[in-house]
Amino acid sequence: MTIKEVYMKNFGKFQKKRISFQPGINIVYGENESGKTTLYTFLQGIFFGIPRKRGTASKTDTYTRCLPWENPSWYEGSVLFEEGGKDFRLERNFDSRSREAELYCVTDGEKMSVEEGDLEILLGGATQRIYENTAAIGQQKSRTQEGLREDVEEYLANFQTEGDFLLDPQAALGRLKEQRKEWEKAEKEAKERKERNREALLGRIRYTRDEIRELREKLEESRESLSDIAQTGEKEIKQEGKQDPKASESFPMFPALVLLMAFAAAGFCVLFLDISWMLLALPLLLGAALFLWYLRDRRGKEPRSSREEQERVMKEERRRGRRMSWQESLNDKETLLYNLQEELEELENDNEEILKARKEARSLVLAEKMLAKAAGSLQSRRGNFLKDRTWEILEELTQGRYRSGLIDENFQIRLDGGDRYVGLYQVSQGTVEQVYFALRMAAGELLCREEELPVLLDETFAMYDDRRLCQALRWLQKHKSQVILFTCTRREIQMLQKLGIPWNQISL
Repeated sequence: MTIKEVYMKNFGKFQKKRISFQPGINIVYGENESGKTTLYTFLQGIFFGIPRKRGTASKTDTYTRCLPWENPSWYEGSVLFEEGGKDFRLERNFDSRSREAELYCVTDGEKMSVEEGDLEILLGGATQRIYENTAAIGQQKSRTQEGLREDVEEYLANFQTEGDFLLDPQAALGRLKEQRKEWEKAEKEAKERKERNREALLGRIRYTRDEIRELREKLEESRESLSDIAQTGEKEIKQEGKQDPKASESFPMFPALVLLMAFAAAGFCVLFLDISWMLLALPLLLGAALFLWYLRDRRGKEPRSSREEQERVMKEERRRGRRMSWQESLNDKETLLYNLQEELEELENDNEEILKARKEARSLVLAEKMLAKAAGSLQSRRGNFLKDRTWEILEELTQGRYRSGLIDENFQIRLDGGDRYVGLYQVSQGTVEQVYFALRMAAGELLCREEELPVLLDETFAMYDDRRLCQALRWLQKHKSQVILFTCTRREIQMLQKLGIPWNQISL
């Protein structure tokens, strides 16, 4: 892993401070109180967070010391780093009430998940305790801290269970690759299945929208038709009202008058002309027949207008019924469309199956890397790797003066002085610093075997003389891909110039 850039948006004394780093050796130079330790703390905290202690301890803990001087609630920053040929950006809010962290793969344009373990994978499984006991050496903390023995014991216990697995590393690698391919295939199939479901939902949404449009058109046509029918009925009523009421009223009086006159004439003839009733029966019957014929004709004409009105009303009711049916169907279709859109949104946000397959595949990639490294150094990892590697590093640092010794289970160290073993209390402070530096670097190679993390050194070489400093810088330049060294003097810069080792300088 290589840190490319940090952005301290609001952290300690820094506000909107952007600092770039390079592979190789980086020198962060500044006088006391310039913010070197603050930057050192940020580089650790951005990856692992900064927990807040409880009770009175919280008044002086790291969280409180690095609170922003202005706007303490605005406690955040980000880091851009490279891993496996890809760039990643990690953003973190350090506020104890939220503690949010977001991870992005800048190269792929993909948001990743810290909660699902993506950051842990990129860090090679390293924890903050492991980092602080190996590659991150704080000011006046060259000795390993509490927890290193437990971490090493846990690693060795896990390694013993892997012993049989490592007897045939090539076969094991083959099995891991097959498993990885299966998970990659599962991820691909999950994506394809999601896409098919998405297309099916989109098809149903389009079809439902078409149905809604057709129903709305029918309702609009029905509304216009009902309006036309209503207007036609009003016109007919008005036209009927315009007919001569006197004609309709006077015409029925004619047969009645004829009948009345017939009866009057009959009475006159009987009374004054002495004519028999029998002779008068015929005209009376004719008058009555005429009256009945008129009444029948009227009954035949009046229902015709009434039937037309009834038919018009029934037709209008049928149209209203169809309109109500279409409106109910429209409401149902609109509800269905809403549910389909909700289902589509849930589908778009549901990546659990894809993320699970991706996580498993990435875990197997790391397992392949681990196994490949284990196969390359199988013999040393089976026994005394930590001890042997510590002595190898110490031999380089001391130019062969100390090349072996004893390290017990509690990391109590004794050096081989040639004719006897000597305790660390019997050697100079500079040599003690070299011993713990070698132990830290060896433990880092053991515990951070999946991923080499940047080495952070905060005034680590303050007790080194020029010869020890020269050897330490040479070793770092040879064995570490990125080193960030904090110093308040120019000794390291001058020594790098003398040795011809390139470096990147950051002045605070």
